Amino acid sequence: MDKIERLKIFCLVAEKRSFAQVAQHLNLPRSTITYAIQALEKEYQVVLFNRTTRKVNLTNDGVQFLQDAKQLIEHAGSLDKYKLKNREDIGQIKIGLPLRLATQYLIPHLYQFYEKYPNIKISIHSYDHYADLSEQRLDCVVRVGQKVDENFIVRPIADSALYTLASPNYLNRFKDPLDMECLDQHLMVAYQLKNMDIEFSDLIFKQKHIKLRYLCSVEDTESYLQAGLQGLGMIQIPAFDATSFIVDKKLVRIFEQEPCQRIPIYFIFLEKKYRPVYFQFFIDWLESLLKRELSNQI
Repeated sequence: MDKIERLKIFCLVAEKRSFAQVAQHLNLPRSTITYAIQALEKEYQVVLFNRTTRKVNLTNDGVQFLQDAKQLIEHAGSLDKYKLKNREDIGQIKIGLPLRLATQYLIPHLYQFYEKYPNIKISIHSYDHYADLSEQRLDCVVRVGQKVDENFIVRPIADSALYTLASPNYLNRFKDPLDMECLDQHLMVAYQLKNMDIEFSDLIFKQKHIKLRYLCSVEDTESYLQAGLQGLGMIQIPAFDATSFIVDKKLVRIFEQEPCQRIPIYFIFLEKKYRPVYFQFFIDWLESLLKRELSNQI
């Protein structure tokens, strides 16, 4: 029996002024009621009741103790909102994911989730660098790229081909068609990992990596994409992000004959024993959304 249960018994005894009646009301042995009161008196070093053979009355300390006990029971009851069974469709989720996935997929479709679950708040943290689950107190993260060796739970969602692209403006500056063996005159937009002394200026395919010159280096995906659109060099982005630009003829897919590198898309979670039902609702919905939308790649 925990302290809150003992306090509830104390309040009942104070109300009924009888150990026997409380025992009968709760269908418990009278000795259990007596022990609960004695345990409180011992813990707080106070006499709560004046006991006679005929009646039980609160002491002066017991009267004040009763007021405090009722407040504590009320406050403890408010904590029940954190129990999983009481949080099936009410709560808040903090999710980290790449900026383009947030702006192109999650946010445009989030109203669909709210139509079904209007009381679940979603806090979106969109970064191009890797978010730190524990440091930023995130419930989960969606990542694109090779898995990092971390002590997290990984749940695959899908994978995507890495397309090589260039703008029509860039391609029109060259008389000869692009040739994999003759890339000396060509440029690539370099991608600098934020806060890391690592720069990517390679064309990456399934079976080969080709290092290229670059003049422009960026450290976020939006700048990388815009640099490609402005003809500052070739870029490589996932097929799910490239499709709309290819359809609108703002970018041209090149080197289609080369087998593409495929990059995984996956959830990562901290290992937690208790996950609210509403959290699982959201994860299942987001996984279904991403699988559906990513399957529309050209």
